[in-house]
Amino acid sequence: MAEKRKTSTGIIGDDRNQESDRHFLERTSVNNIIKDMLAKVLENRPANPVVYIAEYFENLDEKSNKVTQAHRQLLLTHHSRPAFENNVRQAYESLGVHRANRSTLGVNGLVFTELLQVICRDFPEAVKEKVMKKLACRDWEVVTHDVFRSAIFTCFVLKDFLQEAESLYWSIDLKHNGEADKVLCDAVLHQILIAVSSSESDPKCVMDAGYSLAPDRLYMALNKALANSSTGKSIMPCEEFIITAADAFLLKVKGFK
Repeated sequence: MAEKRKTSTGIIGDDRNQESDRHFLERTSVNNIIKDMLAKVLENRPANPVVYIAEYFENLDEKSNKVTQAHRQLLLTHHSRPAFENNVRQAYESLGVHRANRSTLGVNGLVFTELLQVICRDFPEAVKEKVMKKLACRDWEVVTHDVFRSAIFTCFVLKDFLQEAESLYWSIDLKHNGEADKVLCDAVLHQILIAVSSSESDPKCVMDAGYSLAPDRLYMALNKALANSSTGKSIMPCEEFIITAADAFLLKVKGFK
């Protein structure tokens, strides 16, 4: 007879009293969780897999509310990657109201607006208000997947656009003190407006237009602005520059109301 040994957790040493490793993994669903995590890593191919995995498991935390979990799901990959579409779909379904057959009927307007506010929380307050006015739905409305996807995509593209605008500002703020020459700022903002106006009414096209600002035209515009600049220079704060750039972006974005 196999020798048995008592411990604080019971008797060990008898195979009949031991739970196999495989059974334990299956009972606790660890196998499925690990498989899902690995599938996500391969699908998104993050630059830093370790950080990605940590954020993935943080997303499983039951203490987080649904909006926070949906936001983390959207942050798993950049909006330019194909996997972002799947993340949007999963975020939508996690927030959605479901029919008896478990198909998604839609997302409540109040929850939808809360998610947009979370995504845009780092925007300047004036920009955030304009985004909400354009994209948010009424609390009692049911948001379809197409509307949900379009709004989420718009917010993430705008986030990148604002970062590019801020980089442009600091490139003309030679003293890096947040007091760039207003004449130079106006010249750059004018070029941004021209580029954005020539794009289609699609957030991605607007972003591409911002990226494709012709360096030679920007250089010529700045030279002309410097030549016409008065000696008593006025300044433009960084936030004002970003808000004005955001206005050019939002002009091309169609609202849902």
